[in-house]
Amino acid sequence: MQNHIKQFLFIFIFLTLTLPLIGRDKRVNQIPNGNVNSCSNCHANPNGGGTRTEFGELVRTKFLDSNGDVIWNAELASIDADGDGISNGDELQDQFGSWSAGESAPGTLSSVSNPGDNNSTKLQIVTVHLSSMAPHAGNKFFIRAIDKSNGIEASRKMIPSLLDDQNIDLDNLIVGHSYTIDFFADNNGNSIYDPPPTDHAWRLEANIIQGGETIEFAHDINFIDIDWRYQLTINFHSMTPHIGEMLEFSVEDDSTSMEAGRMKIASVPSADFSQTISGLKLNREYKIKIYADHNGNGIYDNPPTDHAWRVDFTNHLGDATVDFIHNTDFKDVGWKYLYTLNLLGMKPHLGKMLELRVVRSDNGEEVGRKKIMDIPQSNFSVSIDDIELDHDYRVDFYADHNGNGNYNAPPTDHAWRTTFNTSMGNLVENFTHNTNFTDIEWPITVDVNDDKTLEPTEYTLEQNYPNPFNPSTTINYGLKSASNVKLTVYNLLGQEVVTLVNQHQQAGNYGVQFDASYLTSGTYIYKITAGEFVSVKKLLLLK
Repeated sequence: MQNHIKQFLFIFIFLTLTLPLIGRDKRVNQIPNGNVNSCSNCHANPNGGGTRTEFGELVRTKFLDSNGDVIWNAELASIDADGDGISNGDELQDQFGSWSAGESAPGTLSSVSNPGDNNSTKLQIVTVHLSSMAPHAGNKFFIRAIDKSNGIEASRKMIPSLLDDQNIDLDNLIVGHSYTIDFFADNNGNSIYDPPPTDHAWRLEANIIQGGETIEFAHDINFIDIDWRYQLTINFHSMTPHIGEMLEFSVEDDSTSMEAGRMKIASVPSADFSQTISGLKLNREYKIKIYADHNGNGIYDNPPTDHAWRVDFTNHLGDATVDFIHNTDFKDVGWKYLYTLNLLGMKPHLGKMLELRVVRSDNGEEVGRKKIMDIPQSNFSVSIDDIELDHDYRVDFYADHNGNGNYNAPPTDHAWRTTFNTSMGNLVENFTHNTNFTDIEWPITVDVNDDKTLEPTEYTLEQNYPNPFNPSTTINYGLKSASNVKLTVYNLLGQEVVTLVNQHQQAGNYGVQFDASYLTSGTYIYKITAGEFVSVKKLLLLK
């Protein structure tokens, strides 16, 4: 009997000590290149157990399934758990979270860093060597690198007085990424960017960098308008009540309601800290929306549950600085979330135009769209803001395969549709190129008058032309002033068929192409709402 008890105790102690180790070993192999840093990815103790790193805590709270296995995906890869400015995916050499357990280790082994240690990041430098710059000796010189995969600025430098021959190091670059390098000489000396020929501006490329490269540039007169964007630095003060809490902020252009940028801070580091983002244009009014996740649930809740603020400013000077001091004058900022689609394997469409839009499924409202004039590389990301929780959305997108600048139903153009619903905030998903095309019936908005001297003096909605039509027609309208515009088609029962326009537009004349190839013959109604202006007309589809 005593021997049985001893055997039982031995087995119990053995399992107690070994099962956690087996579990940890298993999880090490459930993240890409996990064996490089082993247990220290998730634990302060390199042997595992005990205090978790920020990455380990993130995995424990959000990315374990019911069996305790790690859910490595696009969302986990996109987050910067340790706050070093580099995503978990980039640190583990799987930027888009497309790796699966059992597959070969992705990326470059020597470039793997620890997503749970903000001192381990292996960022690289690329040097731009400028020569024959005598025409701009003594000028201020501005240069920045933009990541081709997501359009985010990675590095920028300002040289107060340029030399004829000079090296400029662009830091904070990631091995394996490709960058667009924009730069200009402040030829007229006003310290801001003016399109050529006032200032002289150029663009270079640095593709699939390894670090340590030197890119040569000799002065020429092949100038290009680089559409320079400025930086915003927010100095946060007295944030003691929110130390350790998540904080998010966004910067929105008042004239277009488009975001210039947003940032998510996993954990407020101290009472006083600063954050910088780029994306500002000159002489624009902006509003900054800020909230601290005071109740710790990972999403925005109206004050006082979460603490939220709004700050307005106008950018007259180029790079801008805003000081924000913690206060209790909370505002409901109506926070909206970000949807990001990683498009993978898009090599068949390199250099082609791509358009993407997100539409709310229950009412057909278009919440945002993006146009990429030239697909930059096989794998890249597109993001749309203004997403609300707990709604169904569809994502329509197409590559302009025939290169005519407009949407044509597949197989002429290649088009896809996917759907999503988020209840947990920002959402990141992967899409891999395939030939399961679908006709997404893309509504094309055309600005039919770019001459601002001929802006309309009143709001108008014109009769569609041609009418009757088959299968497409154009609806023209005029806006006396900037307005939130919604143009919708209904059937005679009053049921919504499609929303053609749902966005803020400047004053001017516009035209929308309505493709009704998927509808049956009959009379339909179209209605425009622009501010307080409402107008309704009929159109006739004859097939």
